[in-house]
Amino acid sequence: MMDGLLRKCRTALLDLLFPPKCAFCGKLLETSGDVCEDCEKGLPYREEGQILSAIGEEGFPCAIALYYEDMIREGVRALKFGKKSWRAGVFARYIAQTAAEQLGGAFDAVTFVPVSSRRNFERGFDQARLLAGAAAKIWGVRAEPTLRKVRHTRAQSSLDDPTARKRNVKDVYAVPRPDRVRGRRFLLIDDVCTTGSTMASAAGALMEAGAAGVVCAALAGGRRKTEKTGTAPEDFGKI
Repeated sequence: MMDGLLRKCRTALLDLLFPPKCAFCGKLLETSGDVCEDCEKGLPYREEGQILSAIGEEGFPCAIALYYEDMIREGVRALKFGKKSWRAGVFARYIAQTAAEQLGGAFDAVTFVPVSSRRNFERGFDQARLLAGAAAKIWGVRAEPTLRKVRHTRAQSSLDDPTARKRNVKDVYAVPRPDRVRGRRFLLIDDVCTTGSTMASAAGALMEAGAAGVVCAALAGGRRKTEKTGTAPEDFGKI
């Protein structure tokens, strides 16, 4: 009973010193929590049939929880560029739930798409590693660092053309320890999957190293259909 009281007091003190904020829009929350009421109601979940996509020429299955728009974009940008690493723990729950529902039974190990050493130094962390670690913890396992980015590249978000994105990440991932990959089935996690070029390149490296299979998951990707075109600006093939 005393331990429970102490935990409540500690939580109240932390809330006073560090007021809780919404992981997506950053708005201050009146009580402890992760997501504000407005964002919770308005989260752009991908529609049935749009959740699972095939990426790359190999058609790696990729489960994507949310569309990359509005408060989702704000939250991801705050995580990556605003040094708000605490948001990874919240976002990971959406990744874990979507991956379990769409890809359950298709993997027995968890890994992630790493950033370059330069970008890791600039940000102070690797957001995909944080997301994978938090998601894996939900399942009671550990996210394993299997890949290394061998050269720094331009940010994929700075490239609009899918062909340029594919060329930008071609052959940039390597597997330093193939013996830790060989014969195993991996869930590969990243924060955003737009055209799928980055995921496909990393997944391809795992397969070349001897992985028995690779499936992918991301917090967000693509946008909903627009009224003008009636199409979503993404080039996934649907499974």
